Amino acid sequence: MYPMSKPRILIGSPIRQTPVILKLFLESLRWLEGEAYVIDYVFVDDNTDPLSSVMLRQFAASTGRTKLLTHEAAVGSWKAAPGGGHLWLEETVWKVAAMKDRILAMGQECGYTHVFLADSDLLFHPHTLTQLLQAGQDVVSTIYWTRWQVGTTPMPQVWLHGEYETYPLIRQQETSEHDRRLASQRFFAELRVPGLYEVGGLGACTLISRQAIERGVSFREIPNLSYWGEDRHFCVRAAAIGISLFVDTTYPAYHIYREEELVGAAAFIAAKGDTQRLPVESADAYGRGVELLEYGFELLAMEAWQESWDKREGDARQQVQLLLELDAHYGRQGDMMRGRSLLLEGLAELPYAELHCRLGSKCMDNGNWQEAAAWFRAAVGTPRPDDWERSIDVSSWTWKPYIQLCVCTLQLGDPQRAFEYNERGLMFEPDHPTMLANREALLAMLAEQRSTTA
Repeated sequence: MYPMSKPRILIGSPIRQTPVILKLFLESLRWLEGEAYVIDYVFVDDNTDPLSSVMLRQFAASTGRTKLLTHEAAVGSWKAAPGGGHLWLEETVWKVAAMKDRILAMGQECGYTHVFLADSDLLFHPHTLTQLLQAGQDVVSTIYWTRWQVGTTPMPQVWLHGEYETYPLIRQQETSEHDRRLASQRFFAELRVPGLYEVGGLGACTLISRQAIERGVSFREIPNLSYWGEDRHFCVRAAAIGISLFVDTTYPAYHIYREEELVGAAAFIAAKGDTQRLPVESADAYGRGVELLEYGFELLAMEAWQESWDKREGDARQQVQLLLELDAHYGRQGDMMRGRSLLLEGLAELPYAELHCRLGSKCMDNGNWQEAAAWFRAAVGTPRPDDWERSIDVSSWTWKPYIQLCVCTLQLGDPQRAFEYNERGLMFEPDHPTMLANREALLAMLAEQRSTTA
């Protein structure tokens, strides 16, 4: 563990940042100050916006414990990435690596117990440093999550091996894409639970002990390593000299990766980071699945919901919803028969119209009109439970089977029967636009048939 005297922490950052984001970053740094340790700051001013440099000088004057270093600016050191964010050019990567190593050297030379390297587009919870110190590790990062592409699932800045592989390393064994995705989601879900985890790679907001610096951790390029990015070279070197890497997920940082995230950044600042606290994992499989789905971990969520169905958790309506969700998931995975088998299994215990309608719709997709019609007739004939109006799909108990029967019987060559089914559906939804259009089309079709046979 650490000596009884207070830890001395040097917070360092190479900075080329917009004034708007830099203001938030500097504000969150001040939250990190506490009585259990001593903090000083060092910033490498690589800004191209003069106002950002002014802000650093103002910060230094207000703290009295900040050293500003300069670095020769490199014009065009990054370019915009598709979907927002940015892409670093190769020359800039190693320029930043040199800046970080300069900060590490300063930490060692000035007798600091730790260096905390922090990217300037991050915001931190006030308890971040306390939590990282309590971990008692030579290299430990606090986690943050980023949507690297717009509309995708948030991903952590830590990984298990390679450049950014988030599934366990198994050498000389082929694994399927599905198994890799599932393993990655297991890793992400684990990280969503507050705790300390060993990883293979990390970066951006890392507490590094003096012992690790003395043993030779560094961001400089490893010439025979093709991995992109100085953090990867740091992690490979650390592992090679026997230093394990850890991430703490108790107090996630907030990443302002693109301008749209400034709204969330303002909320983070207003709440001093409490917006990022993670929920406790649900005890039941159904709740766990809901939670996993909210994070975008569909494969894991469906595993949990399959477990929920196997245990018959919840009431009938919840079980019906589970079956429909699982069927849709297996359909997206291309396993149509597994979904069908599950629906048939459910119908043996839960005679619900929603399940009949789903089976009918699957038959329609395959052009099996006879069987589809049989399933929709079964839906019409299913006795309504007392709580049918609270169903997840009330239309399955009212007009939906009739409009589908209209389609099926028309495909089977019986427009008169199709018209009758459509009219029965309109009794439930008199203004339904599709059924009203069906009425006009079927009346015209029947009139033409009568004129032909007259």
